[in-house]
Amino acid sequence: MVETTLDIGFSDGGEDCVIASNVGGETEQQAELVAFAQYAARVISLLGPARAGAVVAALPASGDGAAEPAALGATATGFRVVVRFVDGASGPRIYFRLKPKEPPHAGPSVRMLLDALLRRRETDVDYRRRLELAAELLARLGATGQVRADNEFDVALAAADVGWRLAGGEPLRNADPELVCPACGNTDAEAGFELRIWPSDGGVVRKCSGCGAGLWKRATHRPRLLRGDIWSAMESMRAELSTVVQPEATADGDGRPLLEELKRAFTENGWPYSEVRGAPVLLADLSGPAGRWSFYAQAVEEKGLVLLYSICPQRVPEARRLEVSQFLTRANYGLADGNFELDFEDGEVRYKTVLHVHGDELDGLVLRRLLRSNGIAVETYLPTLGMVIAGTPVPLSGEPWSTA
Repeated sequence: MVETTLDIGFSDGGEDCVIASNVGGETEQQAELVAFAQYAARVISLLGPARAGAVVAALPASGDGAAEPAALGATATGFRVVVRFVDGASGPRIYFRLKPKEPPHAGPSVRMLLDALLRRRETDVDYRRRLELAAELLARLGATGQVRADNEFDVALAAADVGWRLAGGEPLRNADPELVCPACGNTDAEAGFELRIWPSDGGVVRKCSGCGAGLWKRATHRPRLLRGDIWSAMESMRAELSTVVQPEATADGDGRPLLEELKRAFTENGWPYSEVRGAPVLLADLSGPAGRWSFYAQAVEEKGLVLLYSICPQRVPEARRLEVSQFLTRANYGLADGNFELDFEDGEVRYKTVLHVHGDELDGLVLRRLLRSNGIAVETYLPTLGMVIAGTPVPLSGEPWSTA
């Protein structure tokens, strides 16, 4: 069993990060990469959209700098992360232990760990490229709300796998002329198998090029099929991340990509933002009488769309999600230029507005109006949403679910 430990410490004398594995060579590098991805995914999931923006912005290794230094207070602090890669009978598993479960300074520690790994192998160009690309992909997933408590393992493996395969100098290789796919009978001599990253000396994960099934092969054991739903979810995420490594920009207006148009419009309107390198996303904050919340704008180049999202600061407890979904459905019925969305997995509520850009220059005034209407919708419904989440009776007026 491969094990990687991360000892992260903060003190008045500075920051310290000790990384250790019980293996060496390429397996050690893969273990470090997946362990970093799993830790980053855990921190983003723990902090949630309202608090993880700074982490997401600091993740790209070639970004504008590290996360803000932690405020240490009177005492130093440290914590340990243990990541074990278990070659289970039915498939690979990650044992992940973080103590405490939400450690102090978790946000700054992600960038600190990334910098420590880059320094650890500063002369290994391929490794640095792989780590940097994996960090950029994690930032993209975090910025678009795709990192949740229930998919950390999928996110970590997908980002590490794509980073390893597409940024390294040599592809993954592990030929097995005797391997036969249990699903379709394919062999290495026929369509072949694609290797997926898994830090182990005794187990490998492969994709059958004949039928697309996921195979788990341990030494001296026959190959087994991975569960179809789990494999499909992981491959879908890998496919999505692979397509954004070198995105083909769609030019708008005077030939600039849509993301550049979006940044221009933000600048013209005087809106501060942070950029996520490797992802067509701008992060910002909005505020109103009801409070402050996170906001992001995403450019979907291939479809000519700009998606505007306001993330409600409160998450909905599992016991209240049905009632909140009913409230949001009734609220959406009266909304003309956007809609509320509820993630039943983690309780996140967001408001989405869509701007279509078809070959024209992005109009800063139109964007300003849409962003304002997006904010007004959140301002209007946020107090009532809080009442529904708390189980407080909602006062009705002339219209159903009014906040008046």
